[in-house]
Amino acid sequence: MLAFLLKIGIGSLASKLAAAYKARENAKTDQERIAADERIAMLKAQASVQRPIDAVIRILFALPVAIYFGKLYFWDKVLAWGSTDPLSPELDKIAMVIIGFYFIHSIFK
Repeated sequence: MLAFLLKIGIGSLASKLAAAYKARENAKTDQERIAADERIAMLKAQASVQRPIDAVIRILFALPVAIYFGKLYFWDKVLAWGSTDPLSPELDKIAMVIIGFYFIHSIFK
């Protein structure tokens, strides 16, 4: 499953970049080498554009989860000034996926 997730996300870009580098190493003619260099440059440009957009999307998804758990831990547990309604089962699963993504994402950087 992890391989599938990597293949549809940044992993597909990384595997394309690795294949382009390998094609450049295996190039027998100057034309093949130039084509591989152009492909590498295009993939690097695509990666540089993709990263800021991905970061903004990750922040927008994580912000509500961070606010909820921040309020839950600090306001409700530490200060004991209130109580927060539990998340529905669907939202709880989504929150756990988002939190899990941040820990797994940092491993594969």
